[in-house]
Amino acid sequence: MNDIFRAEQDELAIKMARLIRLEREYQMSQEALSERLFCSRASISRLETGHSVRSDYLLAAFAELGLARHFIELIDRLLAAPPAKRARDERQRKLDDLMAPYL
Repeated sequence: MNDIFRAEQDELAIKMARLIRLEREYQMSQEALSERLFCSRASISRLETGHSVRSDYLLAAFAELGLARHFIELIDRLLAAPPAKRARDERQRKLDDLMAPYL
């Protein structure tokens, strides 16, 4: 695995863990969330520290904490703009930024 990919994976895991912990602390205890997800409190702790857990626990935690809708909307936006269109739009944005002082 290349270093850039690993760094992005680590950053994503840490940020998702922080988000889950913040939402969970506001709503319930680790024990309560573990009971709702039918997993151990240790699994919730691992989830909140960015360690690997089963993907069904991760997805269930997002749903239980009311975060799933945000991810669904993000995925919908990405699906609406395939990679080729996003790349084309990014090139156009860069060109527009470059030309802005001359317009």
